[in-house]
Amino acid sequence: MLACVHTDSGTGTPLVYIPGIDGTGELLLGTRSRLAAHFRVVCLRYDLEPGVEFGRDTYEGLAGSVVDVLDECGIEAPLLLAESFGGPLGLHLALDHPERVSALAIVNSFAHYRLRARLALTNAVMPRIPVSLARIVRRHVGPVMLMGPRRDAEMVSEFRRVEGLVFGEGYLRRARMLSSVDLRPRLAQVRRPVALFASERDGIVDSVPQAREMAAAIPGATMEIIPRAAHIALPLADEPWLERLQALGAAGTLPRAMGV
Repeated sequence: MLACVHTDSGTGTPLVYIPGIDGTGELLLGTRSRLAAHFRVVCLRYDLEPGVEFGRDTYEGLAGSVVDVLDECGIEAPLLLAESFGGPLGLHLALDHPERVSALAIVNSFAHYRLRARLALTNAVMPRIPVSLARIVRRHVGPVMLMGPRRDAEMVSEFRRVEGLVFGEGYLRRARMLSSVDLRPRLAQVRRPVALFASERDGIVDSVPQAREMAAAIPGATMEIIPRAAHIALPLADEPWLERLQALGAAGTLPRAMGV
């Protein structure tokens, strides 16, 4: 699995969006343009790595490819915005490549994926679902399940415009990666500012208890619960994502200034 640049827009402080398991880099939806008015926003996507067998993809290898992307883009140490599946990837970068991270925002994610029975069911059932049926389910059930009661017509419309493979090989490879990730023993070693955000009604990840666990272990980490929000929370236009990320980005300059 390799990280690649999906879009690069805006100017200013670099902000790199690390996507969830969909891997498209598209699920910021309208928030991407709002952030790009103040940041240089680089959205990543995940591509299959030639020659790598199924089950051999690792978060460590994926983190190395993110560093390669930063080098290609001429970015030294951006603010990272990591969502869901991308949370452990952001943590790997902060732990293994701390000099390439200024600060890290983690949204609806985990250091250890605990819903193993659900994951096993996903890996067993999803390859058997026809792509045409999966697309229908995604279009009509996805907004309700993933966006919850705070979704609006604009969010739903933008979500339905996002294409990409549904439960294709890339998705299944990433789902397989979740079964081996466990960064809990290393969380106390994170030395960059970390802000954790958890949706109150996340039905995909047990985000609130996961965020509490990470906040208790990561030195200086902050945590905020997003009321009535579901798993996809970043596109919520009435949430102050810009202000949150600007504050975190400012905090990220302090450790580097002190040489930490």
